[in-house]
Amino acid sequence: MRIEFHGPSICDFSNFEKDGTIEVQDGLTLKQFLKIVKLPMLWAKTLPLLVNYEKVPMDTVLKDGDIVSSYTPLGSG
Repeated sequence: MRIEFHGPSICDFSNFEKDGTIEVQDGLTLKQFLKIVKLPMLWAKTLPLLVNYEKVPMDTVLKDGDIVSSYTPLGSG
């Protein structure tokens, strides 16, 4: 199945297609997906993770075509 990912630049995007998708095994949970992209668990524990733009638990099973994104707060001085 293919998952689209919008995450911080600290993640591993080396296995992604140019369209921002990656092929992963069926039945993968959000937590397992984060290990694939090497998103530090500290990030996952402190900032909301979204699947199809909704906050979901880490044990959510991803489906083909899902969009995983991380919320990144912006600030300015």
